Amino acid sequence: MDTRTRALDLGRHYLQTLGFNGFSFQTVADALGIRKASLHYYFASKEDLGMALIEEYQKSYADWAVKREHLSAEEKMEQLIQMFVKIGADHKICPGGVLCADFGSVSNPMKKKLLQFHLGQKAWLVRTLKQGIQEKTFRKNLPVEETADLIQASIQGGLQVARIRGEMKSFKTLGKTLIQNLKA
Repeated sequence: MDTRTRALDLGRHYLQTLGFNGFSFQTVADALGIRKASLHYYFASKEDLGMALIEEYQKSYADWAVKREHLSAEEKMEQLIQMFVKIGADHKICPGGVLCADFGSVSNPMKKKLLQFHLGQKAWLVRTLKQGIQEKTFRKNLPVEETADLIQASIQGGLQVARIRGEMKSFKTLGKTLIQNLKA
């Protein structure tokens, strides 16, 4: 594995376990066994590393969504919840959630990139909710934009609560309740 990829892996680990402000560029360099100046060859700054991580998360989420295009809306929602259960079960924080927590201390370009990531996830939720309405699985009077916001907020908050409690049972229950409340 090349140094850039290893730096991204470490950045992802630190981001999802400590938060963006919980580690330094030096922390990544030390873990790689290289000088901080050498890390600058791959990323000009910690912010550049953060931007690369957000781009990686965007691509990963888009790939995840494409692999589920053939599923029903309800199955897609169940798989979404399962993806976040896995994040929580690994004692990690959702990358979008942790960056939202650090939102006040990141640069404007990172804020814009994070907003794009967030809006991409919301767009997928809106499409999935509309699909569920068309399939007559979800309520026909479901306000899709507001419901997508509710789902995103519930997932982010639910992961934080589960982390505080040290268990994922509450999050799994939340996920089932969210899906149940969508149904016709």
